[in-house]
Amino acid sequence: SSKEATQITAPDVTTTYNTDTNFVITLKNSNNNPIANAAITVDLGTGAKTYTTNSNGQVTIPTKDLSAKTYDANINFAGDNNYLKSSNSVKIVVKKATPKITAKTKKFKVKTKIKKFTATLKDNKGRVMKKVKIYLKVKGKTYKAITNSKGKATFKITKLNKKGTYRTKITFKANSNFNAATKTIKIKVK
Repeated sequence: SSKEATQITAPDVTTTYNTDTNFVITLKNSNNNPIANAAITVDLGTGAKTYTTNSNGQVTIPTKDLSAKTYDANINFAGDNNYLKSSNSVKIVVKKATPKITAKTKKFKVKTKIKKFTATLKDNKGRVMKKVKIYLKVKGKTYKAITNSKGKATFKITKLNKKGTYRTKITFKANSNFNAATKTIKIKVK
């Protein structure tokens, strides 16, 4: 008996880092019926992994653990006693996520030597970002702080010893998975 032709379909996926998006692959026979319990290998450039199709002939792969970049997903069904092999290749684009900085306008007394100012950094899902460097620029001077386990960074500002309102810019620099983020607030010294 001759083997039946098969077809792998999978739409291209565009998602954002850290987001729960699924990459769905479907294996069907020549009559457009799903093929269950078939072994499909998927290689995203980091080595092939094998999955088994469900009763709908589908394999679902979550993308939330993928780093931000473009992947060429090479999908292969090796064939078996009944079916001919088939393959397909699609793109998975994982875009960088944008974190969020929160900080409040703060008032300090002129005579406070070290003015402690805090800002919080959270990812695109609202989860705190730990052990990450952020920067605060005020009156031409840049201060650096690292977020703690609660996503809070504490800046020790030493050069604001005149009364006034200062426009302050807080910055997170882009990395491989996250876009840069900035927040501008006012610091008042009285």
